[in-house]
Amino acid sequence: MSSSTVPNLVLQANSLNYAAMMFIRCYCYIVIPTGTIGHLLSVYVFTRPSLGSNSCSRYFLAASIVGLAHTVYALPMRMIQSAFVDTDPGAYSVIFCKITWLCLNSLRGSGFWLIVATSIDRYLCSSSSTNIRAWSNIRVANRVIPLIIILLFTAYVHVPVFFRIDTIPATQKPICYPPGPPGTYRIILSYFNLVVLGLSPSLLMLIFGLLTLRNVERSKQLIVAPTTSAPKATHRKTNTHMIRMLIAQVFVYCLTGLTFSVALIYTAINASRPKTIFEVAQENMINATVGMMSTVGPCLSFYLFTLSSGLFRKELKNLFSGIHNFVDHSLAVANTTNTHRRKSEH
Repeated sequence: MSSSTVPNLVLQANSLNYAAMMFIRCYCYIVIPTGTIGHLLSVYVFTRPSLGSNSCSRYFLAASIVGLAHTVYALPMRMIQSAFVDTDPGAYSVIFCKITWLCLNSLRGSGFWLIVATSIDRYLCSSSSTNIRAWSNIRVANRVIPLIIILLFTAYVHVPVFFRIDTIPATQKPICYPPGPPGTYRIILSYFNLVVLGLSPSLLMLIFGLLTLRNVERSKQLIVAPTTSAPKATHRKTNTHMIRMLIAQVFVYCLTGLTFSVALIYTAINASRPKTIFEVAQENMINATVGMMSTVGPCLSFYLFTLSSGLFRKELKNLFSGIHNFVDHSLAVANTTNTHRRKSEH
């Protein structure tokens, strides 16, 4: 490599690193406020009487709460660590480094696996077997949800053990590496994330999503006596809306999850290969883009719910109508009070 090529590579690498930082910064500036508002509205909707008794709604509620934690904690931490220069608190506190990456990985995994549980629940609910359908209920959901979260945090218990503060050779600056400390553990962690965060949840969502659609198509072909029971008709309509919302979630989670898996495979394969400073910057740019896009499902699920379900939109309209009526009533009361006060003064 000629001496004139090195400055060009450094300049190009710096440009890519800056572009990655700006992408993360802009993405977080947009997603953090919109995602937070969206999740709060989702929590409200999924606790309404029309949806609160549905097991699928319970999984969506849990996913929204986990997504809210991801949005208000994980994304700001990623922005502080990767979107600015020398602002990573984990580079100066090993405890902060360990706890932060334990929470970031566990929260991301919990969001993915809660949607897997939702897919399984819809498969059970749509089955023609009464015994299988019996497993789709609130009681099971209330046990599965905390179990998933506990298992994900347990699965990443190795992160506080192996993560540490390292030094960047070129600059001698401390850093808490997002993919883990260099060496064998980073390679193992890449494949571990590939299984836990990438391929496994994406494939399971896809499999149970397709099985659910198959069950729905089979149920349409059955000749059944028309029912006049309003509760049964309402329950069937609610389940239809739940499946629509699930399909939108599965599509986005699978798309971003499989893309994330490809990036992890690429990183793991090239982990031990010597790289130029420009190739390192290219990897950083890819990881920044794919890593941020993998949070679309956990952080922006509200907008998928809104687009895919009329029942969800109806509950939102009821909320906004209630707020509007409350404001109008408050203004009317205030005006009446002011009018009486003026009359009494005169």
